[in-house]
Amino acid sequence: MKKVSPLLALILVLAACQKENNDSNLAPVATSFNELSVPANFNWTSGTKIMINARINANPQLPLNLEGSFLYVINEAGERVALSKINANHQAKFNLSLPSEAKNYKFMLPATGEEWPLELKSEVNLNLADPLDNPNFSQKKLYGKAAISVSPPGTNILGNADFENNIIYSNVGYPYDPTTGTVDDGKWYVTDNEWSQTNQNGSTVFKVDNNRWTHLWQFHTVNAGDSIHFTADWGGTTRAFLFFYADENSKNPVSLQTIDFSNGNDVISTIVPANATVVTALFNLYDNAWIDNTFLSNPPAITDSDNDGVADNEDDFPNDPTRAYLSYYPSAGRQTIAFEDMWPVQGDYDFNDMVVSLDAELTKDGDGNWVTAEYTIALDAFGGGIESGLALRLTDGNKAAMSNIIASVSGDASLDPNVDNGLIIFSDPDDVRSEYYNNTEAGLISTPDTLRFTINFGTNNGADFNPDFYIFHRLERGREIHLVGYSGTTAADASLYNTGDDVNGTYKTAAGLPWAMDLILDGENFKHPYEKVDMISAYPQFSTWASSGGNSNLDWFENPSLSDIVDLLL
Repeated sequence: MKKVSPLLALILVLAACQKENNDSNLAPVATSFNELSVPANFNWTSGTKIMINARINANPQLPLNLEGSFLYVINEAGERVALSKINANHQAKFNLSLPSEAKNYKFMLPATGEEWPLELKSEVNLNLADPLDNPNFSQKKLYGKAAISVSPPGTNILGNADFENNIIYSNVGYPYDPTTGTVDDGKWYVTDNEWSQTNQNGSTVFKVDNNRWTHLWQFHTVNAGDSIHFTADWGGTTRAFLFFYADENSKNPVSLQTIDFSNGNDVISTIVPANATVVTALFNLYDNAWIDNTFLSNPPAITDSDNDGVADNEDDFPNDPTRAYLSYYPSAGRQTIAFEDMWPVQGDYDFNDMVVSLDAELTKDGDGNWVTAEYTIALDAFGGGIESGLALRLTDGNKAAMSNIIASVSGDASLDPNVDNGLIIFSDPDDVRSEYYNNTEAGLISTPDTLRFTINFGTNNGADFNPDFYIFHRLERGREIHLVGYSGTTAADASLYNTGDDVNGTYKTAAGLPWAMDLILDGENFKHPYEKVDMISAYPQFSTWASSGGNSNLDWFENPSLSDIVDLLL
């Protein structure tokens, strides 16, 4: 018999343990759905749904006044998927819904151009950088704006723009206080004496000393809503900044724009914020860098075509005065809700009694108030023996009832007379199917019908809301079935709570099992099981995901038993 070396034996043992651990991650921990044991707080959502309170902490050297401006959430491509108005406490709240595999999302502050990785937790702190003291702070990409390479329009309002005059005020301190100097005096102010006016290419330039930083600036009045352009001839490590202030006595800027000339940009070309009347045009130079032929203009421009207070290049609807900003539900991807219809008694857990997939485009006005929500819903499957209707109720950020948010609805839905802020999408599936199908049995497979409707919002001040999609029995309106975490509506029959397998109207059993599941997927439809096929048979990795409370096997839906699922895209 061949001997095995101790090192080889150790490797074999570790490999075996690793294989066992990997297999345990994939092997079902239950053979049927009703055998599952799950954490008490599991919400049966495949994806991330979270309320985030983002607090923006000002740098003490740059105490920005951000009240009334916006904070964005952007995806990897730089596209805005959500936004929130910043309040007086410099906080912005988000109600996000993202696929579990979503990556590289960021917070983005248009007022400064800064970005932070998106943290999926209830309280987030975003610390503003000091742009003048941080050489790594350079806005290489102006969000929604593009640097221009042609000569900017308008008349130069800078004094001594070519530095032929040698009167420059130095040693006036750091340029965070706009009261340093006099507005519109046409004079340059500098933080120190580590610079010179010297000859460069036959012209007098402003040049910083070897291995030194300096900041050079002027103050000027500007007109809110007009365009503004700032540029210069330059050499070396040079950055340009526009700091906007409410008035000449304000000490805290409301916004800033910056570019790094060293990265190939030529000019800041942007819009004066609505709450600004004064700008500090500032250069930051390092280690023999120089500037010449500086230029600042604030020409009148038609930049807000619909007069809603949002510049056209920031306005998703530049010709609609009632709408300005577009976001999405879910924040990314598409939501699928799969129902069992036997509540309050457990069903067969094939989760195909009704399956709907949906998304929505949400709009806000220039003040951050909700205007519309345009929903698109595909009726993917009707496998239940009970004819059920589909309804929607809007709840607040804590999933509690709210009032006075829906003003009207148009399209394939109607107001629910029995539920405040509620809609009936249909009461009978036969009313909305163009042909009979159930998409759960061979021979009855068809392309799902799609419904569309638009919610018009009332007075709401941009209040957070959650869409509560639920089903109800056609012949028994009070028998509602909701996702875990939502309560029955005012039309629900409360006498059914705590009967059958229901616990206190929570739409969960004593073992924590649901009658509805919520999936947020990115780039694919959920492939629901065939009739009478248990979810665990259809998706072998599902049981580990559920037993872990959604923390393991996050991609369980990507590994189905192909003979047990209905793929509507095939």
